[in-house]
Amino acid sequence: MAAVTTPVSDRWWHRGLTLAAGCVIVCFGLIATNLVLYERELAAVTPAANTVRAGVIAGPLQARVRGGRASAAGASDGTPAASQPRGELARGVARLKGQLQAVAEGRRIDDVACVAVADLARALGGELDQATPDGPATILCDAGMIEIAPGTQAARVNYASLALTQAPVAIDGQLYVPVRSLEQMAGLQVTWDEKSRRFQLAHGDSRVEVVILEDQFEIEIDRSDRTLQIRYLGQAIATWKCCVAEGGNTPVGTFHIQNKAAWAAWRSYSGEHIPGGSRRNPLGARWLGTTARGRETGRAIGIHGTNQPSSIGTRISGGCVRLTNAHSIEMFNTIPVGTRVIVHE
Repeated sequence: MAAVTTPVSDRWWHRGLTLAAGCVIVCFGLIATNLVLYERELAAVTPAANTVRAGVIAGPLQARVRGGRASAAGASDGTPAASQPRGELARGVARLKGQLQAVAEGRRIDDVACVAVADLARALGGELDQATPDGPATILCDAGMIEIAPGTQAARVNYASLALTQAPVAIDGQLYVPVRSLEQMAGLQVTWDEKSRRFQLAHGDSRVEVVILEDQFEIEIDRSDRTLQIRYLGQAIATWKCCVAEGGNTPVGTFHIQNKAAWAAWRSYSGEHIPGGSRRNPLGARWLGTTARGRETGRAIGIHGTNQPSSIGTRISGGCVRLTNAHSIEMFNTIPVGTRVIVHE
């Protein structure tokens, strides 16, 4: 049988088609490889969805509060939000805290200064054995082994029974022990420094500062100068102009912050309820109520923002102390309930 001969032109066409198909396959392979490599590289540098991508730079709070409510962060003051505390108060607190050595946090409970057991053990360089944060605790320190329990004045020091003058107490999920009882339990020398507004505990060469939450800050209002000064651990960290009452309806005396509210509603003198955030509501962005009462109206006296910023520095309020909205927000975010407020002429 005679062999079938393929024309030369047909062989070249077939070879060309095969070569083109091969080139296409190689190109697609290269593209796919590049895509895989790009996705891997992107995954390596792209943060998770819940990760902060960058520090938001925002202008000072005072400049961002317009007509009551704070505008969105956007204007730059050249400082990344995460790099330093926001606001004059927060920066002052951070600066002074950085000057302290061993510090234990405390609370004032029923007017008794108490220190958190966990903080105390850390500050003393001791060891804490506690099944739950607010349950019975054993502290191993230079004084030996101290065993205490919430709600009971019966304690043990080195297995010997000891009756405390005040019982430890559990609050907000933590166990606190009265500061003065540390003299009995651990042989610590306890002194109160009025100027720095904190307790000092001494045992041999060891020194521990106990900062009570409600004693950290002190607010002083001068009716004559229309100024409000905030002190932290005895040192002034901010002095702002304010508005006080005409006459004596901003009472003179020593009071305490008793409650706080954001965009608080207001009951007008005629009895009308005006919701928070309304342009007709004089309480502004934040309210810090005090234990003081107006002498003429009997109403609660508060430190609050205002819908009349032009009144700052004057003496025209109904009894309360007005600040700019920006300053009232700073106080709300920083000042704890229980802080002492001193008002004088």
